[in-house]
Amino acid sequence: MTSSPQKPSAYAALDANLTVIALGAVGTDPEIVATIDEIQPAIVAIDAPLSLPKGLCCLEEGCSCGQALPSAGRACERELARLGIPCFFTSKRSIIKAMVYRAISLSGELCARGYEVIEIYPYASKVRLFGKSIPSKVKPAGLAALRTLVTGLMPSLTPQAADLSHDLCDALIAAYTGYLYSQGLAEPVGDAEEGLIFIPKIQVKA
Repeated sequence: MTSSPQKPSAYAALDANLTVIALGAVGTDPEIVATIDEIQPAIVAIDAPLSLPKGLCCLEEGCSCGQALPSAGRACERELARLGIPCFFTSKRSIIKAMVYRAISLSGELCARGYEVIEIYPYASKVRLFGKSIPSKVKPAGLAALRTLVTGLMPSLTPQAADLSHDLCDALIAAYTGYLYSQGLAEPVGDAEEGLIFIPKIQVKA
């Protein structure tokens, strides 16, 4: 998801046969919730941190919380780094503070409405699914390659492939990771008490 409602957040939904049943972008949190209520998914997979590091009550540098934290970021982020998968660490110096606050708030509302919400990281999912040599999604050749990889997982998308932006591709990867989670084919990294990121198990095939 994005840091601000002014930049729409891409979303995708899959059925049990990996057919895409919804694909688009929405802006405000109420619009996101309304879209989810309309789709009624079994799993909501969000591409953003859904928790703070242990010892932090906020991400404000003026707050004294977390002054003696032994490590940077969350355990799930450190574990991804050890796996060779870089990511932004959730910290008081994070450049995505607004996104973190927004995602935590949205996750709380969705959980209160009875949805099962998990945190995913599309880049980590892509590394597990396709290997570390994936080209940059912001370059034309990289986006073309990503479209091919995504439609390989979800063949029903093939007629729409040329219209897929990198944000929509990431949303589809998020939805696919949620599908793998529902099938017991995703594994958690991190500390359950602090927050987990779910990534595909190694050598998972569609």
